[in-house]
Amino acid sequence: MFNIVFCIRLNFNMSLQFEITVLQAMAFDSVIGGKSCIISDQSGSGKTLSYLIPLVQRLRQEEIEGLSKSKSQNPRVVILVPTADLASQVLNVCRSLSKVGVPFRSMVATGGFRQKTQLESLKQGIDVMIATPGRFTFLVNEGHLQLSDIKSAILDEVDMLYNDEDFELALQTLVDLAPVTAQYLFVTATLPVEIYNKLVEVFPDCEVIMGPGVHRTSSRLEEIAAEMKELKKYPDTAFLNKKNALLQLVGESPVTKTIVFCNKIETYQETGLGNIEEFRGTPSKNMSLFLVCTDRASRGIDFAGVDHVVLFDFPRDPSEYVRRVGRTARGAGGAGKAFIFAVGKQVSLARRIIERNLKGHPLHDVPSAYEVMR
Repeated sequence: MFNIVFCIRLNFNMSLQFEITVLQAMAFDSVIGGKSCIISDQSGSGKTLSYLIPLVQRLRQEEIEGLSKSKSQNPRVVILVPTADLASQVLNVCRSLSKVGVPFRSMVATGGFRQKTQLESLKQGIDVMIATPGRFTFLVNEGHLQLSDIKSAILDEVDMLYNDEDFELALQTLVDLAPVTAQYLFVTATLPVEIYNKLVEVFPDCEVIMGPGVHRTSSRLEEIAAEMKELKKYPDTAFLNKKNALLQLVGESPVTKTIVFCNKIETYQETGLGNIEEFRGTPSKNMSLFLVCTDRASRGIDFAGVDHVVLFDFPRDPSEYVRRVGRTARGAGGAGKAFIFAVGKQVSLARRIIERNLKGHPLHDVPSAYEVMR
């Protein structure tokens, strides 16, 4: 990943320097200029800062010019995210920016936080609100949240948001109540054709900003396909083989952090338990941490220092594959290994994906696992 030093001017006598990624440099002018955009690049490319840095600068400039200011129950920026964990992560980034000389007020509105605390924060005046779709719609319907001052609405991990039953109502609420001049930013690590078509149908003037790594894996990622034997008479054989392979991997190649992906919540409950906050921390010496999760649990979460990713269950489609293995080998200079446990026809599909990744080709035309199994 190429990095650039980019200077943003925060007011008339101070500025900060950020070392930013290619995607952030590509998006800056369009976002600060108020254009609606689809912003897409691989995991670890810095998508959160690609919209936060220019938006914060624009808010500050509008304050200096007397064009807008914080108001009670009326944020200027709304960020919709699919999970409470991702909301917390975005909030932490906002607070970090605020601490280094860009003071602005931010809050989270999700089911994982006390409603009373959220209502008190809204009354104090908020610049940036990060919310899950259900809580966002509830706050609007109950009269606790106004949208008349919205300058920008960000739909982070938008392809995953479309799987949320509350999202389309939340999006329609934004469109109906926010000013017609509001900017919309659709951010995602993968951009399936059906999601792209939905977005451009409603927002035909969106500028599309595709980073150099979209639908590609990191060149510093090593992918290893492991074939799991499956006996039709014994449905649990494949699971047991994968479990034994995982235990063998842990014993032979101990590392500091490993993420194990499963397709269903039942699988990862049986295989093990992981705590996201503990996993984010630095383990004690000679300790290994494991996070066992589904795509939803980890989507958009930035875990530092992940050495190994294990695809315990084969992903449903190539987009999920890219997202999962993108949890390692992140950022400038990051490296890691991905172990893909495959059964039957999944083996040839895994090898095809790995071959394309080695050549640096995107995975647009690779069929889903469901298509192969039919």
